[in-house]
Amino acid sequence: MASRPKLSPEYAPPGETPADLWVERSNLAGIVIAGVAYGILFTIFVQCVLSLRTSNPHKKRQARWLAAYSCVIFILATCGFAANVKFIQMTFIDYRNYPGGPNAFTFDFYTEPVNMFSLMCYVIMNWFADGLMLYRFTVFYHGKSWLLLVFPCMLYLAIIGLSLAMAIYTMKATVGFWAPITVNIGTAYWSLSIGLNIIVTVAIAGRLLKMRANIRRVLGPNHSSPYTSVLAMIIESAALYTSWALIFMVAYAKGDTFQNVVLSSLGQVQGIAPLLIIFRVAQGKAWTSSTGTTTMSLPSGGTRSTHPTNFTGSANTGATRSFPLTDATDSTVHLDIKVEKSTVKRQDSRWV
Repeated sequence: MASRPKLSPEYAPPGETPADLWVERSNLAGIVIAGVAYGILFTIFVQCVLSLRTSNPHKKRQARWLAAYSCVIFILATCGFAANVKFIQMTFIDYRNYPGGPNAFTFDFYTEPVNMFSLMCYVIMNWFADGLMLYRFTVFYHGKSWLLLVFPCMLYLAIIGLSLAMAIYTMKATVGFWAPITVNIGTAYWSLSIGLNIIVTVAIAGRLLKMRANIRRVLGPNHSSPYTSVLAMIIESAALYTSWALIFMVAYAKGDTFQNVVLSSLGQVQGIAPLLIIFRVAQGKAWTSSTGTTTMSLPSGGTRSTHPTNFTGSANTGATRSFPLTDATDSTVHLDIKVEKSTVKRQDSRWV
């Protein structure tokens, strides 16, 4: 029986340094990670559509808009990933004997239409993702001063402008994606996108923490709202995309090869974040404009409750309180609570 041949450095691509090979490995690893991310996005998309189909009949219009948004995100993610895979196929299979190897092909032909199509799919997807975050910000701060929206809206418009400028310079064969001017514009673009998400993240997290404090003050330290769990904060604030984009931006600005590992999956991650939020809305677990009103009616201080409150049992025994989760579904959450005499008193239909 013939023995297996031994691997030898002579089999390595001729004329390529270890640094060249690391670049090629990073590109291959990036597309594999992107494939995993796309599978996650596809799964969440299917769950979103199925959940929205069973939403409140009186909220069908809202459900249809959310389903349409989910479809747009999924289509952009699918087209972007398919085009990216096609370009990788051209790089490593169809034209693998291009002088200089896959790295030279990537650098010289980065402006190929199929690759630019992938880039624009992800750029447009980012507009939708950041737009949803801006909308969620308005939901969390519903009823507050409109001046709170001025700065985030200005950032959003700047993000669109810079992304278009980056795409235009990238499409120029004489400039490209790694030219200094493109890197500067791209760094500014992702910095603003990250900045917008961080600002919204801090604002949403602060709002959630305030609501948790209100609920705990009324219901006791052993009770917490489903809106204010750590997972809810991460999903509602889209911190997943923020952290992923930050890793890429630092590597991209420094010219580090590690950017290739993150870049291909960045578009998929920015699509996963809004779909997670929509999935929570479809499940009745996301924050709506009525949630803040409901929660703010709990603490003491003479604020009149905006929803009927049904407590059973004595002041020191178990009781049940139902909190509506969202207007999009009929879901409610029933919390078994113990009301302390020193915490809540009900007098003349008012919280005092």
